[in-house]
This record gives sequence, C-alpha cells and structure tokens, in this order.
Amino acid sequence: MTATKPSKPGSDQALARLRLDARLRPIAESRAALATPRGGWLRAVRKALGMSTEDVAERLGVTRSSVARMEASEQRETIQLDTLRRVAQAMDCELTYVLIPRTSLEHSVQQQRSKAARQLSSKVRTHMALEGQDTEDAATTQWRLDRAAELVPARKLWKSRK
Repeated sequence: MTATKPSKPGSDQALARLRLDARLRPIAESRAALATPRGGWLRAVRKALGMSTEDVAERLGVTRSSVARMEASEQRETIQLDTLRRVAQAMDCELTYVLIPRTSLEHSVQQQRSKAARQLSSKVRTHMALEGQDTEDAATTQWRLDRAAELVPARKLWKSRK
C-alpha cells in the first residue's frame, strides 16, 4: 500500500481513509507472515503448544470430536468468529480480525472515482472522437476527476451504473 494524498482534502472520509491506511500499512507489509498454515491456525497453534484435542476440549467443556470439527471448519473457512475466539482463548491466544486492502483505501476510492468519471463523460468523448476532436491530456483527465468528485457523492461512488 502506498501513501497517497486524499482525493477530497478536508473531507472527513478522506482523513479517515488516510488514517486507516496508515494503521494497516504495517500489517499489509507483513502479509506473508499472516498466511494461514496448511492445517489452519487452530491446529498449528495447538500442536506448537503441545496440546492434544482432548486438552483443548477440556478447556472448552466440549468433546474431542467437537474440537476436531472446529479445526476442520476453520480449514473450510466456515468457522464462526465467536467459536474461533473461544478456541483461541482456550489456547491462551488472542484472535485478531482484520481486513487488509489489496491496495490503499485512498487508491481504491481514486480508482472508483476515475471509473465514475469515465462513465460520466463516455458519451461526450465518443462524440468528440467521431468529430476528430478527441483531446485527452492530463488537464482533461484531472477536470474529469474533479467533475466526478462534484457529481458523484461518496455514498453513491460504489453503486453500479449500467
């Protein structure tokens, strides 16, 4: 995730995006360390601690087969967060839940705004191109982005336009 300037300076949402981007940057940079182990986190941590499924089951007040189902459920990515949290606590671990954007949040908004700008001006560009007046330059692109920022409110930025 790279730092970018906010798309609408002074906007509370833009400031919130930049702050969240800054908080997420270190996590995103260590993404490889966060990759789920082959058998899942529950099994990997349990085995690293030297705990049996029976040990975990006893701490949770459930059966060994319940713990095995929980581990299998984690591997299938169908485990519920509250269950994952309870098992983590039983193994003296803390569950951290985070969404890591593939790119910075600000960049995502700028990309979406750029898409909206292209959609807003597609008819005009088509007619200008037909008349041999297609003049695309940095100033025109920036004008289009500014117009999109004015015409497409943030709450409508992610609505699909067909």
